Amino acid sequence: MKVFISVDAHLYRTPDNRIWTKTIYGYEFWKRYLETFSNIIVLSRIDNVAYEFVEGFLLSSGDNVDFWGVPLVRSAKDYIIKLPNFVKKIKNLSNDVDCAIFRLPSITSFIAEIIFSKQNKPYVLEVVADPETVYEENKIVKYIMTKHLKKACLRANGVSYVTKYALQKLYPSKNGTLNKSNYSFFESYYSSINLSEKFFSSEKNFDKISEEINLIHTANNINNYIKGHDTAIKIVKSLRDRGINANITFIGDGLKKAEFLTLAESLGIQDYVNFTGFLSSKSEIRNKLLDSDLFLFPTHAEGLPRAIIEAMAVGLPCLSTPVNGIPELLEMEFLFNPDDVEAFSDKIMDLVNNKNKLSQMSRDNILKAKEYENSVLQKRRNDFYIKLINIVNWEKKDEN
Repeated sequence: MKVFISVDAHLYRTPDNRIWTKTIYGYEFWKRYLETFSNIIVLSRIDNVAYEFVEGFLLSSGDNVDFWGVPLVRSAKDYIIKLPNFVKKIKNLSNDVDCAIFRLPSITSFIAEIIFSKQNKPYVLEVVADPETVYEENKIVKYIMTKHLKKACLRANGVSYVTKYALQKLYPSKNGTLNKSNYSFFESYYSSINLSEKFFSSEKNFDKISEEINLIHTANNINNYIKGHDTAIKIVKSLRDRGINANITFIGDGLKKAEFLTLAESLGIQDYVNFTGFLSSKSEIRNKLLDSDLFLFPTHAEGLPRAIIEAMAVGLPCLSTPVNGIPELLEMEFLFNPDDVEAFSDKIMDLVNNKNKLSQMSRDNILKAKEYENSVLQKRRNDFYIKLINIVNWEKKDEN
């Protein structure tokens, strides 16, 4: 059975027609769908690039996976100009597949879902974030995307959320509004994370934390203020002013990196702030996490952050914000307002002087992260996809 999957990804095509990604959407990601579907067609933004551009990237191409590229657009005018061709492409694509999966929120998936919903074929949504917070910096887009997601969840055959409770309350599915079971409408939850058993570590040792504390923060794209890089830098400044030998490592890269480095320089702490750039390799990320003492993530917008779960899996204590699904991972005593530098700093000060508490956090986090190990999540995914396949088969049977 062939499925069309629309994702909010920026992929790259080399002259040999192979597709690459900086992170997340490597071929390993598509395998989760290939356990139940025979072929998949991925709709995403795709740039044509030279071979040297993708050095160190993950290969996204692989057996039984095809890609349909969406031209990159830079403005609303661009969307309007290219919309007719996009509509035609989705209609043609719908004729070539049995069903579809839309990962939302995403402007590309938003348009594709509206078009596909009129083609009378089954489809499901995978809700990975809350547009209310993701698009906070653009009020018009935020309004449109939030309104669309609410409607899309009610018309899709199935909806899966990355959270267990949070996003379901904000964007209920058709199944969630029914008083009785209906095979045509169903709901589930599972994270997008790819967390193998090998990624886990044992409880962390904090014997030397009173001498130096190594903080770490992960965000693939450093293109805005959403993930709280500026707050994290100010926290390092606050801790050093209090006599704590603190430093921070940021995993990721993007347009705002230079601005955040300038902020560190203006605070006189540039020697204690390090940016690694993009790390496509899981083992590289894991090693950086293992070299750290505490995961600091003052984010403004999330669904259920993979970055926190990965940090938890290697036994890192984590401090973050009470945004959407994060309280499903961490206790409220470890969650603060994303701009509250002093509250974060106070908690870190307390923890530096309480190694027993840090050890308990390390143990608790490893145990919690086990709930998101691949074998656990893939079973839930497969059950969800099989329900979609069943609808396709039932409809084909009715036609005959």
